[in-house]
Amino acid sequence: MVSIDLTGRVALVIGGSRGIGEGITRVLCEAGAYTVFTWTGAPAHAARAAALTQSIGGGMAEAAAVDARDPTATRALVERVLGARGRIDILVCNAGKNTQRPTEKLSDEEWGESLSLNLGSAFYAVRAVLPPMLAAGYGKIVFIGSSTVWDGGGGAIDYAAAKAGLRGMMTFLCRTYARKGILTNIVHPCVIETDLLRERYPDEEAKRKLAAQIPAGRLGQPRDIAGMVAYLASAWGDYVCGQEILLDGGRTFYRGM
Repeated sequence: MVSIDLTGRVALVIGGSRGIGEGITRVLCEAGAYTVFTWTGAPAHAARAAALTQSIGGGMAEAAAVDARDPTATRALVERVLGARGRIDILVCNAGKNTQRPTEKLSDEEWGESLSLNLGSAFYAVRAVLPPMLAAGYGKIVFIGSSTVWDGGGGAIDYAAAKAGLRGMMTFLCRTYARKGILTNIVHPCVIETDLLRERYPDEEAKRKLAAQIPAGRLGQPRDIAGMVAYLASAWGDYVCGQEILLDGGRTFYRGM
């Protein structure tokens, strides 16, 4: 039987406690990877992070309260995981926030905060894991982007700019580190049924109309993204490098057809 096997691997998911991140954490654990996932540390989210760890069970998941915008805290987390587990094989950069707002009203502070979370957090994590991955001669890095890099939708200019920045980061990492055993790819989600989507489309009729725009005939689920991440992180993804994979049910390019 064909399967995805991550047994013995150690994964770090930046932003892995809810929505797409929660789906990724669950699926990586189901595939056999010991997975450390970060959450913001906000008291309001503590119960959710604890519940996720407990529901996975088997000692396969660990929650870490870390501000993804803090490079010192990110580096300390990586060092702690290395001390406990001896390796980090998989890095998934999923931390982010998308706030709808007009460009002309976007403040300098909001611009900086958004880029720090949506782009800077990925850099801080990559910089921290590269030394152990280089030492091991192996690593899988997956960025969670957005279909907004193609259609400009889904929020605001700061979010679109940050997600486009991940493209440049991936290109550099592939050119510089792929020959050293570290493969980097981006998964671009769209219309995934998370808390954010439910806030924007609060009633069933609104969600039905949204789903009608999608050639695949339904809204995406976090596990749709998580399955691709697990594939890329596994041996099945050993010949995939520098790719942007759009998981949107066909909506971005084909909804008008």
